[in-house]
Amino acid sequence: MAKFEEIDKTAAAAISAPSPASFVPQITIGAFTLTDAMHDVITAVAADRRMSRASVTCSRGGIDAAIRKYAEHFAPTVLLVEVGDDQATLMAELDSLAEACPPETLVVVLGACNDVRLYRDMRRAGISEYLVTPVTPLDLIETLAALFETDVVEKRANVTAFFGARGGCGSSTLAQNTALALASTCHSPTLLIDFDLAGGTAALRLDLEAVATVKSALKEGGRLDRAALDRMVLRKDGGFALLASPADLTDIYNYETSDIRRLIDVSRGMASHVVLDLPSGWTNYVAGFMELADQIVLVATPDLVSLRNCGRIVALLRKVRPNDPPPRVVLSQTGIPRNQQVPPQQFAKSLGLPISVEVPFDAALFSAAENEGQLMMQKAPGSVPGRRVAMIASALNGQTDGRGVMARPSMMNRFFRRLH
Repeated sequence: MAKFEEIDKTAAAAISAPSPASFVPQITIGAFTLTDAMHDVITAVAADRRMSRASVTCSRGGIDAAIRKYAEHFAPTVLLVEVGDDQATLMAELDSLAEACPPETLVVVLGACNDVRLYRDMRRAGISEYLVTPVTPLDLIETLAALFETDVVEKRANVTAFFGARGGCGSSTLAQNTALALASTCHSPTLLIDFDLAGGTAALRLDLEAVATVKSALKEGGRLDRAALDRMVLRKDGGFALLASPADLTDIYNYETSDIRRLIDVSRGMASHVVLDLPSGWTNYVAGFMELADQIVLVATPDLVSLRNCGRIVALLRKVRPNDPPPRVVLSQTGIPRNQQVPPQQFAKSLGLPISVEVPFDAALFSAAENEGQLMMQKAPGSVPGRRVAMIASALNGQTDGRGVMARPSMMNRFFRRLH
């Protein structure tokens, strides 16, 4: 077994329900920096998953370098310039920059001066935004995204991806039951999308027959809208909706990233939560969802294979999502009789992340519910597995114990009884 390490307390504290991600549209961005710190921020922004559609170039030199370049070259959609402390010449330099750039170029200025009068002068001069440094990569990304929100932005759903560290670990079962718990226990309208195109089980377990599926929605491409998607989903128990898998063994996941992104973007406007049930196995298809989801639930069984895979997956996610909190780790199928399992405390230490919830093994309960065309949360929400799933749903809904990790079972039991 890998050498045990201390749990990353900073990472643990960061695991909270995030706001829906703001993705920057397909634009060009030119940045001109003065300091190494700002150059590093721009580099981190360019590598972030929310910037996948934008093209970013970063140069040294501030306003003077920008003026020289765009006097001879076409200006980008957005221009980021870091300025110094000399306010006496700043407005004159910005006027010269305006002469070098066309009127449609949006200019964002970054500087250390925190002066409301300077901010007002810049806005009157046509500067789109002024940010006081230091800024974080996410601050800058949110600013860039806001520049292109021309209409009143409606509330957008949080997107949570469930992914299993190995096949058969129960990731799909937990995704389905958590989505139902979000809708029923948390009273939060939820859309479950079964992206396991070859072997998805959500419709089967709910005893539903789908006419339209994920495949139908993806084929719509850019034509997909809320009205069309609303006709495709299956509804059950009030606020719960499902976009089912085609369960087509011949499907080879050959879909454009833009079509998948379009489906998720439209889904965000239809519910408070969107839960993605992903197939097992790390592929380019799965990796694409890791860039689109606001939060990730990594489901594992307490064994060495899952521990090894979790370590690799977490390392990959840190590269793909450097500015996001780490995934929530859920241990499934714990407590199997006469089965040698890695203790949860050792699993967490080796991984370097806390275990959010342990869902105990109850083969009789899950199989009985499946044979009756129900989910476990419909058949026995008050069971121990049911209460643990309610913990996951409550945490995804933003109800935590104040430390950024999910509430302890005793707290959640009282919460669950109040709802029922």
